[in-house]
Amino acid sequence: MTTGMLIFIVVMGWILIIHGGMTYLIVKKKEYSLISGFYNRPKEEQEYLIENGYIEKLGKIFVYSFYILLLAILLTVFRVPYGPLIGFSLFTVFLLGGLIYLQKYELPHKRKKSLWIIVVISIITVGIIAVGVFIGSTNNDIIIENEKFIISGMYGDEWAIDDIAKVELLDELPAVLKRTNGYSSENVRKGQFKLEDPYGQGKLFVAGKEGPFLYIAFDDSYVILNRESKQETVDIYEKLIQEQ
Repeated sequence: MTTGMLIFIVVMGWILIIHGGMTYLIVKKKEYSLISGFYNRPKEEQEYLIENGYIEKLGKIFVYSFYILLLAILLTVFRVPYGPLIGFSLFTVFLLGGLIYLQKYELPHKRKKSLWIIVVISIITVGIIAVGVFIGSTNNDIIIENEKFIISGMYGDEWAIDDIAKVELLDELPAVLKRTNGYSSENVRKGQFKLEDPYGQGKLFVAGKEGPFLYIAFDDSYVILNRESKQETVDIYEKLIQEQ
């Protein structure tokens, strides 16, 4: 098990404990003080929300979202293909959709305002996630010119050709221990990652698990990348060899 996966399990485990604990206390123990802003409402509003089913529906949202979050975590831990994307997307959609649905049980004079607030937050949240996935999945351009090696786009950088210490083609991607600052999905890794020894900390721009992978070492860092076609990866390797 990688360090990154261990950290994920610990963090998500605590989130599950907190989520499950709050769900239990609200649903079973009727600890409504845990519901944000509930006890700041007038007594009449509290009673209306309870009688109108607001608290009951909110409790169900907590319960179902807990199980969906647990499913998303399990899909990630067991490395089910596209599991994290499917699981956490389902969790986000259910939670936001549930909050929108919940507004029908709100006080009549507050429903419209609350609904608009939730809808706007939902649109912004889904939009940010969609943009992040799109940008993260977009290929970075590789440019070799004017004695520079350039990777454009998200997490890209540029280096002087003279600073390259080693260029090598790898048949397999070394084991990834953790992501330190980057984007990672089922098939794409880009940004800062820590790999098994002797590689350590460096940048990845890889898609899929098929080699070859181009390893470019500098004095204190490295880049590992591949392209959509094997030949394109080999062409970049050969061009760098010529430029050195």
